[in-house]
Amino acid sequence: MQLCEELMSVTPELDFIYDPLMPEKQKGFIDGNIIYLNPNQSYYELPGTIGEEIAHHLTTVGDISKQSTLSDRKQERLARDIGAVLVVSPYDIIKCYENGCKTIAESANFLQITVETLKTAIAYYAKRFNGIKTENNYTLLFQPDGTVAVLKSFNNF
Repeated sequence: MQLCEELMSVTPELDFIYDPLMPEKQKGFIDGNIIYLNPNQSYYELPGTIGEEIAHHLTTVGDISKQSTLSDRKQERLARDIGAVLVVSPYDIIKCYENGCKTIAESANFLQITVETLKTAIAYYAKRFNGIKTENNYTLLFQPDGTVAVLKSFNNF
């Protein structure tokens, strides 16, 4: 199952519609339980858009489309952060490391997402885990600028 399909399957209460009439700059929009997606975005942009719109479903209260208040902008930022985290897990970052990815661009390409989505997820993890997270035998060092270092431990204590 591809990433977009996996994301969509997590929220069976939502319907996803590709709408060719959406404005060019708008990648997605949620109205009730329907997420409208712009079919003109790239294959790598789509997972980030789906994640963000699902996050709006989970976190946003009211119509924030005008971005006219601080609350609206905070809700937009939260949805973008949560959306990126829905797309990129710490395990995904470990998979990038294990597959020889050395840069953010290589990692984003491996995950088939945009660099922006990957950097947003890493910056969120940097805040959430205070810069460091340990998973199995790996230590992830998240930086607020959207970069990450992965250290592998070989001791099995």
